[in-house]
Amino acid sequence: MPELEVWGRTPRPEPGSVGQWAHLDEDWDARLAAPAADLAIVGTITWLQEDFDARLGRDGDGMSPTPIHDLLLPDTAKLGTCFTRTYTSAHLAEQIPLPQEVRAVILDGSAAVKYLQSIETPLVICVLDRSVADETASEILVQLRNSRGEPVSLLQDLVWPAPLGIEALAFTVPL
Repeated sequence: MPELEVWGRTPRPEPGSVGQWAHLDEDWDARLAAPAADLAIVGTITWLQEDFDARLGRDGDGMSPTPIHDLLLPDTAKLGTCFTRTYTSAHLAEQIPLPQEVRAVILDGSAAVKYLQSIETPLVICVLDRSVADETASEILVQLRNSRGEPVSLLQDLVWPAPLGIEALAFTVPL
């Protein structure tokens, strides 16, 4: 019976250098014991799983890079706890509205960004691959910004200078 499947044990994830930089290590045990599960990521699940296996670190801190899945604890793996809900963009329409606990959503790719108007959370981050010939997703974002958005300065309001090679656009819209 699938519902009686034994999940086994997984090693305790560590916050790593990025987690320390973000001060997640200060209450890491409490976060593991009672995760908020307030982040959702929408995209192509197989690609997201590859992204979760990538490692993050801070240059010069002397610590080994940490797999992203150790920081986000996505619900794609058989873990006893998770911080991040993952949804496939192909079936997101069936999941809307998202649970009220979700406070932030990352829409990864054009297929996910098309649901932007249906997402009602305080924070939505859209990730676009500008090397793809289809400009539909970027047009949706620009249209929303121009029709209902208020610009947000990345440098002044968010204190975040976009790294070289990164194109970023920030704005607020009423819920």
